[in-house]
Amino acid sequence: MVTSERYHGTVKAFELFGGSGTIELPDGREVFFRYSAIRGEGVRKLERGAPVTFLLEETRRGLCAVCVQEA
Repeated sequence: MVTSERYHGTVKAFELFGGSGTIELPDGREVFFRYSAIRGEGVRKLERGAPVTFLLEETRRGLCAVCVQEA
């Protein structure tokens, strides 16, 4: 299930070749995201420390960020 509320966070890590990364929420929790969750065209990448907005999706492994955009 995907939330309808957009959350704000900061990119903690992103590995373009690994295709995944983590976002830190203001309360210190971390959520995982995949390359395919980044919105944009062409080669999409996020720099460490970049502010982002995203939706959360509950998966078997826990919360994941989807529809990730730079803020």
